[in-house]
Amino acid sequence: MANVDWHFFSTVLDVNYAFRALIPDKFKEDKPVRILYLLHGLSDDYTNWTRMTSVERYWEKYSKELIIVMPDGGRSFYSDTTDGHGGNYESFFIKELIPYFESHLPVSIGKDQRTICGLSMGGYGAFRLGLKYPELFSAIGSFSGAVDSRRYLERPEFSARLWDESSRLEIIAKDFSPEEFPRIKMLCGTEDFLLEHNRAFDKWLTDKGAVHEYTEYPGHHNWLFWDTHLPEMLDFIMA
Repeated sequence: MANVDWHFFSTVLDVNYAFRALIPDKFKEDKPVRILYLLHGLSDDYTNWTRMTSVERYWEKYSKELIIVMPDGGRSFYSDTTDGHGGNYESFFIKELIPYFESHLPVSIGKDQRTICGLSMGGYGAFRLGLKYPELFSAIGSFSGAVDSRRYLERPEFSARLWDESSRLEIIAKDFSPEEFPRIKMLCGTEDFLLEHNRAFDKWLTDKGAVHEYTEYPGHHNWLFWDTHLPEMLDFIMA
């Protein structure tokens, strides 16, 4: 099993870019390989999942059939910018990172094998990318997701990204029929400051008829909660 830091020049972001990946030593011919894009939160970077959780140890259960990619999303909410500053991360992920990384794999990855998950800002990012590009992702996971972008609309740092109602997940997927939604799993702590936003989004998904899982556990908006429930999310991804 390999824990690899990968560096390449991004033409979309116009920077030297780094991400981390957990890659099987060998790929089993009799089992399809799945890939999970695991997104970090607002104050973190691509190293936090391996520094703050036991993701590498949990991954051992599926290490012959699962690749985990941990990109760096800065403070972008995994979206493009309207003012030309700070990088077009949505375009980068969809048009550059995914094709670039998967072109280096000895196996082909399609929608059925590709999943996305994240915590807090990364939870929003996972939903944003997973719902805007349902042809690419078969499952979406969210830990303590910042699923209501209106919370950040008035902050100057984010106003060029989450700049109007179109940033809302409910608007992105407003025309979805129930069967168009990817598989979805949401987790949130009962002491999390984003709890009510997650409950509201769970209700919206229910009203839309989207088959999904939403579970609350005792816990706060912290790494203890995310690390504790990461094995459950990996089981969902691999189900």
